[in-house]
Amino acid sequence: MTALVGWVRGLLAVGLLAGFYVVALALLAADTVLVALVLWAILEAPARAGNWSLAIGGSIPAVFALVYGIATVSRAETHPPGAVLVRRAEAPGLWRLVEELARHLRTRPPGRVYLTPDANASVSEEARLLGFAVGRRTLYLGVPLLRLEPLELRAVLCHELGHYAGLHTRFGALTHRGAASLRSTLFRLRMTARSDGSRIGYAWLFQAVIGAYAWLYLRVSLAVRRRQELEADAEAVALAGPAATAGALRSVHALGITWAGFVSRFLRPVQGVGFVPEDVYGAFGAMLDDPRVRERTAALRAHPVEAGRSPLDSHPPLARRLALIEARPAGEPRIAVEAGPLLTDRTPASRVQRKLLAETGGPATALPTAVWAEVAAEAFAIEPASLLLDAAGGTDPAERPTLGTVLDLLEHGGPSENGRHDEHDGHGERAALLRRLTDAPDPEGQLAEALYALTGQALAGAGRARWVLSWTRGYVLECPQDPDGSLEALVTAAARDRTGVRALRGELARLGLDTGAPVVLALRTVAAPAGRTTTRRTARRAPDLVVEELRRQRRVARVTVGALVVTAMVWVAALIGADPYRPGPPPYRPVPPQGPLLPTVSAPVRLPDPGLGDPLPWPSLTVRLPVPSVSLPIVPLSPTG
Repeated sequence: MTALVGWVRGLLAVGLLAGFYVVALALLAADTVLVALVLWAILEAPARAGNWSLAIGGSIPAVFALVYGIATVSRAETHPPGAVLVRRAEAPGLWRLVEELARHLRTRPPGRVYLTPDANASVSEEARLLGFAVGRRTLYLGVPLLRLEPLELRAVLCHELGHYAGLHTRFGALTHRGAASLRSTLFRLRMTARSDGSRIGYAWLFQAVIGAYAWLYLRVSLAVRRRQELEADAEAVALAGPAATAGALRSVHALGITWAGFVSRFLRPVQGVGFVPEDVYGAFGAMLDDPRVRERTAALRAHPVEAGRSPLDSHPPLARRLALIEARPAGEPRIAVEAGPLLTDRTPASRVQRKLLAETGGPATALPTAVWAEVAAEAFAIEPASLLLDAAGGTDPAERPTLGTVLDLLEHGGPSENGRHDEHDGHGERAALLRRLTDAPDPEGQLAEALYALTGQALAGAGRARWVLSWTRGYVLECPQDPDGSLEALVTAAARDRTGVRALRGELARLGLDTGAPVVLALRTVAAPAGRTTTRRTARRAPDLVVEELRRQRRVARVTVGALVVTAMVWVAALIGADPYRPGPPPYRPVPPQGPLLPTVSAPVRLPDPGLGDPLPWPSLTVRLPVPSVSLPIVPLSPTG
């Protein structure tokens, strides 16, 4: 039954892919006929050729975008970004586990195993003979997933290998290729339609037709893929049990969100400053071991939330998958968990890390995880502190602002006599400081955060405290003389109300800090200047795909201009060579029917030339009538006597 369903799905995949190419060929054929008619009109009747430049100049960019969008994806499928091949000698435990699970599922194991940097797993199979012949299989496993519980990791692998058992990947490559071709073609047609040179072209028409077919294609194909995910879940439940399979889904969901937060909030910003951890996945493990992170991860596992669901999602809703899995009767796992590491050699994971760090480019210094964490905390704190000093320096650019300068500005502002804050009526130096610092909806909250960072940096520069990385807040000040953390409450009060500034000054004096001393905005841990850890407000580099498409459009524009020039020369030559006085074709005159009594004249009768010089004139129906005249008699006049 599984084989029959697989063949039916294979025929559906082939039909959908063939339909896409049929639609594309129909568009190309229609455009070719249109251009051919225009060229015929240019040669035969140049004066009545119409706006031929619109037809030719609008067709070339649209045709090139359509053909190029299809051709660029119809090649061999590439690996995910950052994928690294794992040899059997580097991970014998992982290879042995994958082959053992494949035997349990009665399917052929993958011939290649790759490690990827993300918290995800997938499988693929090279399609041969449109998927009706078996091809080489590949398993992709994210390095963060190696931190799963052993049984949960086996459930993940059973799910992926279950796609092989259900023949999902054999024809899934065709479906994926068709979807990729549609996305590529629509992207290039959309870019062409929006370009300045194709506002009068046909790219918008091609985009509308291909977009309509893509809507049908994706809804049919993705519905099949969502059904296949449920079938793969059933295969995992049969081997690992419902508890382990549901736990694996919950853990992968929470791990993926946590990994994305680690990369976007910690790894990339500090890499922008110029520092990375020696062991990226070791730093991620330290983050997972933090008690507060464990609490948040446990909450994500207990109550997984998926945002932004769409009918074009390739997986069913996680809540539905969990409900179906947990509704199955409980049973013991049919697979054993063997002790021992799956990766005996850290070389593949190190290669994955190098590719992950190379995605952003730029040199970076590798530091031990503990040192990198201190650098990260300092870098996160220095940035808001420097922004606050810059805002305070706006009052007197010639004077270098200090923490005392900021406290003076805060003490001069506050609620006015009518009870409203300065930021509402626009009076006071405090309101001016807020306006220069931020335009956020909650400026006082931003001010409190920046004042806390500036106060902590002043204490750290004086040797009174140090910054500690917090995986939930970013940075926390550790001050031996303030074990209960009352300094943060005083800073918040001073940022909210000017009456709290006096109490903050007193606490800083108790800690031995000179608020008038310059604040050092540098990384003390590594003795290096601090850079920005947030995205600069500069023009961001366009993606490589967009750059490549713009380069292709410039080449097509040159081809279009050349074709228009050649066509214009042909049109002008045809227009000059045409005879404006040449009569057109004779009008149609019906021939009377020839009966048996009416002989048919097959050739005109010509009179013989009598040799009298000029030929005789043809008879004419024009009759010249004489003009009547009245003649009066002439009477001679006789003389009268």
